[in-house]
Amino acid sequence: MESSPQRPESLGGVTESYRRLFIFLMPYRRRFFGGLVTALFAGLSSTVLMAVLTVVSKLVLGGELSFVQKVPLLGPVDFTPWVPSWLLEGNWRTMGRVMAVCALIPLFMALRGLLDFLANYQMTWVQQRLSLDLQRKVFARIMGRSLEFFNKQRGSELIQTAFGMTFTCASTAMTLAQDLVRRPAAVISTLVYLTVKDPVFMGFSLVVFPLCMLPVLILRKKVRRTGKTEQEQAAKISGIMMESIAGIRVVKSHARESFEIERFTGAARDVNSTAMRIFRMVEIVGPLVETTASLGIAGGLVYCWWRGVGFDDFSFRVGLLVLLYPDVKALSRMQMVVQRCRTASEQVFKMLDEPSEIEDVPNAVKLGRSKGALTFEDVTYTYRPGSAPAVKGLNLQFEPGKFYALVGESGAGKSTMMSLILRFYDPQQGRVLLDGHDLRSIEQTSLRDQIGIVNQDLFLFHDTIENNIRYGRLNATLEEIRAAAQIARADDFIMNQPQGYGTMVGDKGCNLSGGQLQRVTIARAILRDSPILLLDEATSNLDTDTEQAFKDALRVLRQGRTVVAIAHRFSTILEADQIVVMDQGGVVDRGTHAELVERCAMYERLFRLQFAVVETVA
Repeated sequence: MESSPQRPESLGGVTESYRRLFIFLMPYRRRFFGGLVTALFAGLSSTVLMAVLTVVSKLVLGGELSFVQKVPLLGPVDFTPWVPSWLLEGNWRTMGRVMAVCALIPLFMALRGLLDFLANYQMTWVQQRLSLDLQRKVFARIMGRSLEFFNKQRGSELIQTAFGMTFTCASTAMTLAQDLVRRPAAVISTLVYLTVKDPVFMGFSLVVFPLCMLPVLILRKKVRRTGKTEQEQAAKISGIMMESIAGIRVVKSHARESFEIERFTGAARDVNSTAMRIFRMVEIVGPLVETTASLGIAGGLVYCWWRGVGFDDFSFRVGLLVLLYPDVKALSRMQMVVQRCRTASEQVFKMLDEPSEIEDVPNAVKLGRSKGALTFEDVTYTYRPGSAPAVKGLNLQFEPGKFYALVGESGAGKSTMMSLILRFYDPQQGRVLLDGHDLRSIEQTSLRDQIGIVNQDLFLFHDTIENNIRYGRLNATLEEIRAAAQIARADDFIMNQPQGYGTMVGDKGCNLSGGQLQRVTIARAILRDSPILLLDEATSNLDTDTEQAFKDALRVLRQGRTVVAIAHRFSTILEADQIVVMDQGGVVDRGTHAELVERCAMYERLFRLQFAVVETVA
């Protein structure tokens, strides 16, 4: 999906964002519009409450009350037919009737509170669903990106977008939707009521209200720029925390706790400073609006003196204006909320709109169980433009049911080959085939279902041992999990754990030793039961006895599977049906150990340098 280069925008540039947000709102449109209607009545209720309070006060305290009122464009209107007959009787002021009339005030107050609650509840309900949908969509988009994307992005920025920006986007959208209905309804109904009571006095208010918006117009650009800076700084501080925690062993082994604390403190100080700038710009609007509004009150006081309006009537008019203040203040800040929504929504939809580096083609092939035949045809891949190719003109074939070992110095292209088989990257030239199908024509999920892998960089989730092994095949039973663990020689040490297979492994498997962690990872790959098995230094952390057990298990696993291993241990290489020697992204030679020792100088040199100790022992 490609993002549009430029779009006509209004309300601070969020028209397009609101259109797209509304698409997410469609499943909840009944609750959303129900909340807006309730918010409308909640906005009108303030004026109704004030009118009820005025009528009741005049009735109870004996003030003059006329049910004939002037209505703009209609002139005097007699509301007497709608008034209960007992209020028109000569002397109705008994205790029971007075209490009944006074009870109208808490009744309407409770009604107003109920409308507030229902409006806020419904909009918050929609906000939570909208936030969840956006988070799920963004997270799914992130999970669908290639390794190339993750190599360029900081994890903290992705977390900030997936959770912080989506929540801000949903919350500000609901706040604006509700305020755009409720606040104008409250202001307009009050202004109409005041116009009916005294059009001239209302004129002073109409002059003052536009002036209240001037501070907002002056500060809106600064608020937007500062708000964006705050979000960038928040992502930075999250990045520092993530890196410090993920690299805690490096931090502590170098005694750099104080350095990391200073880094964090500096970033936190920047966030706090920016937050205070935003606070000053947002909160200064309140006093400016109040000062401007007081000009209207002062002018209205002069007018009432000139017209001879009594204190009670003047207090009533001012009371209505004061009642308007929260709504006017909310409207004055709306532009700033719009700016926050704009910044958050731009970040969210940018993430959703960016095309993924690796995409399934239309009508991608969904494989059953493959044979496991892999072919590289003139494959070239370069990680960065201008750099040397990681693999260049690579032609290689892996036949089903055979065990291949890849050897070569660092940078020879071995890990890149693994990544290309998994389709973490697509070659710039040539193609990789599985059973004759170009990997780019196969559905990614279907492709990776054909592959089990044990990485050199071992990783376990902060979960139980059972669930970490089950990650290889989610529908596996405990018996199947134990069988895989037994093959990987992991069952014995697992059963000696405090809760057996229910033992928590800790963050990244920190509660297990390196060898234990690797055996759990091998068990996960065994459980996957895939036709292709990729081993990236699978025995690097195993002791001699466990390695021998794993090799015995591998002889069984190899049957009917294509095994491709990056290996440095001499014993592992001897297990291979064929050894592929690589250098500078190409194949130097391939053959058995005996053949390569005799004819391949590079292999013989690697063998003497890296496996001399093992050879001596043998």
